[in-house]
Amino acid sequence: MQSIIIQVLRYLVSVCVLLLTWEMVVRLFSIPAYVLPSPITVFHTLGIEFAWFALHAIATLANVAAGGAIGILCGFAVGVALAYSRWTRWIAEPYLIIFQSFPREALIPLFVVWLGFGATPKIVNSALLSFFPMAVITMNSLMDTRSEYLELVRNWGASKFQQFLHCRVPAGAYAIAGGLKIAAPLAIIGAVLGEFLGGNIGLGYVIVSSGASFRLDRSFAAIVILAIVGMVTLAAVKFTQDVLLKRFK
Repeated sequence: MQSIIIQVLRYLVSVCVLLLTWEMVVRLFSIPAYVLPSPITVFHTLGIEFAWFALHAIATLANVAAGGAIGILCGFAVGVALAYSRWTRWIAEPYLIIFQSFPREALIPLFVVWLGFGATPKIVNSALLSFFPMAVITMNSLMDTRSEYLELVRNWGASKFQQFLHCRVPAGAYAIAGGLKIAAPLAIIGAVLGEFLGGNIGLGYVIVSSGASFRLDRSFAAIVILAIVGMVTLAAVKFTQDVLLKRFK
């Protein structure tokens, strides 16, 4: 508990230093608000338009939750299948390499054409961005089990499935849990990128539309909300990781 409090305080100090530096730079160089609004202006806008920002934040969070859950679960399942079966890996691994070789963001305009301007393309993009790292990390972590461990359980007469379940999974659990820390923020990025190009709701839409109308205070307020969402998401992932990994210690 003490370590958690220390970590929270460390983050708070870092954020306060950043905000103070930001405020000093704006005041020192007399930067106009349409170029770089001060933190006071940003938080004032966030306060007086809280209900409006909350509406867009809820839409983004819904897309992130749906897309992230689909991407992470499917990525884990595919990673397990690829690590367990050599034939599955032989068939599917080239597709992973192909899709990894170009930015998935390039597909967003196609998703808008195919799926419209609703929530579906945002969810799909969020799922795609979180799927690939989760699948690759899961596959690699399960396949990188030390040969001595496998040889030991093999000598005890363990079947291939028992070797996988009782040796590869515990050995790769920490790396897989670490993969969640990569996949979860990517789910947020995927949803926001989808909102950049389609629809009229969500924090990504707020950033783009407010920037186009020189309301950078709104854009920065949306970025602040996304930063808070990202930190809360990572904290939740770390808590879940600590709880689940106790059984493997």
